Amino acid sequence: MSGGLLAEITRALKGKDIEALSRIYADDAVIEEVSGRHPPAHPNVTTGRQAILERLQEDLFRDPVSGWARQLDAAEILDGIETDDGLAFTEVRVYAAGDRVVAQHLARKRNGLIGHDRVVVAWDA
Repeated sequence: MSGGLLAEITRALKGKDIEALSRIYADDAVIEEVSGRHPPAHPNVTTGRQAILERLQEDLFRDPVSGWARQLDAAEILDGIETDDGLAFTEVRVYAAGDRVVAQHLARKRNGLIGHDRVVVAWDA
């Protein structure tokens, strides 16, 4: 992975740099998440880079149920594919307590940034 958005995502996650991660999204980008907490009929939709930054800070450093702060130990990108128009990848995060999160992203690019990111997320129980 030498360049492109996948390389930027990998660097940002490994460096726990959420602001850098938010900069890969267009100003009016949309993240649409389906998970155990947000079923397909009611996905969690976040619009705009600033709102995405706030969401990423919450998603990566807070427990989604209890709201407690938590420490991200490791994050990696698997199975990444990137074209001029989009990218797909699996994001795996491991927290200090040992719990894991897997997120499958399918994103469309616009002007070199992510314009729409559909994410399916699974958390350890």
